[in-house]
Amino acid sequence: MSEESKSSWTTQEICQAVGLEAHVLRYWESEFTQLRPRKGRSGERLYREREVHLVRRIRELLYEEHLTIQAARRKLAEEARRTENPGQLGMLLTDPEPTDDADAPDEFDRQAVVEGLREVLDLLRYGRRSW
Repeated sequence: MSEESKSSWTTQEICQAVGLEAHVLRYWESEFTQLRPRKGRSGERLYREREVHLVRRIRELLYEEHLTIQAARRKLAEEARRTENPGQLGMLLTDPEPTDDADAPDEFDRQAVVEGLREVLDLLRYGRRSW
């Protein structure tokens, strides 16, 4: 399975992909509130694609741009303000893609639906995405 098509990543997978130690990733979870992996049935952390992108961005800010954690937090918050407009919920929702085959059964990715609903819930609760 390619990295781009994964719906969830384990701590080990994300650490290998990004080049981090697991304890560093766990520490970042305590420092960056946007980084909130969900827990699997056995308690393991499962990261969504947007969290993988966030981990890569945090790594870039800390290791390549040599920012402090506090400065990286500010930069991420600034970036989020520029890309997010919490008053426009409709702009964040995408239209379904048209299908070529009208006779195709209605199939959907349950996990993608659950994640989308979590995003909407975050928007309703906090007025913004929590990631």
